[in-house]
Amino acid sequence: MAWTLHNGCAALWSTIGVSSVYSRNPIMLGLFRSLFASLVSLFIRRVLNRASVLTGIALGVLFSAYPLAAVTAGVGLAAFLLYTAPLWTTLVALGMGEKPSKRGVVGVSLVIIAITLIGAQATKGSISLIGVLLGLLSGISYGSYIALARRFARVGNEVDVSWGAIPYTLIITAPTAITYSIITDSWGSIVNPALWGVYLGIVTTVIPYRLFAIGVSRVRASTASVIATVEPVLAAIWGFLLFGQVPTALTLVAYALIITASTIVYFEGA
Repeated sequence: MAWTLHNGCAALWSTIGVSSVYSRNPIMLGLFRSLFASLVSLFIRRVLNRASVLTGIALGVLFSAYPLAAVTAGVGLAAFLLYTAPLWTTLVALGMGEKPSKRGVVGVSLVIIAITLIGAQATKGSISLIGVLLGLLSGISYGSYIALARRFARVGNEVDVSWGAIPYTLIITAPTAITYSIITDSWGSIVNPALWGVYLGIVTTVIPYRLFAIGVSRVRASTASVIATVEPVLAAIWGFLLFGQVPTALTLVAYALIITASTIVYFEGA
């Protein structure tokens, strides 16, 4: 069950990088994603508690950082930097007293190796340092969300860390977008990101985060983060189909490692 839910979420999330490029304004995109998702989620769940606020802030950082990373570092690289999340998830979970399983450790290790291979390939070209840092920030925020969501979901707060958390993403996305727009005087270019924000807000936020919260309560934190790593593989496919991005041999090896990690974790869930 968790395998199906998480991979469904990954399929939807794999389109975020593409949307970020097409939006032409990734900072404002993060705001509109939060805004439209919040408008929907408020009709479903209105709550103010520790679980919703903390997970909402973690998601807010992710919503702001990842679209910009996809544009500045590239869709493929940003997706793989995002999936340093298993490392951060495991560290956060350890801090909360949870020990990862042996399969979880193996899965996380394979993902780290895969990301290392991608990083080695990426360093041969021209890479935006800011883009890389934003990609890592995305991974940290995503990993933190997974660990926090699982902790709260296990005590019955599944809805609070999904729909209930979304309005609190505005704590991060709103001031970030406003500050960026003031500094760059880019208020005029909001129509395109607003339209893509509707798509991201509904299709890649409201629906998948609810499904993810249901599934994440049934597996370990490190397990949940590894299962969802099919997202960068799908993102690479979109990159090939839409932008003509052809992966190198080492990149294909990294994809194989990710698939292997997901399979290992699946057998634990089974």
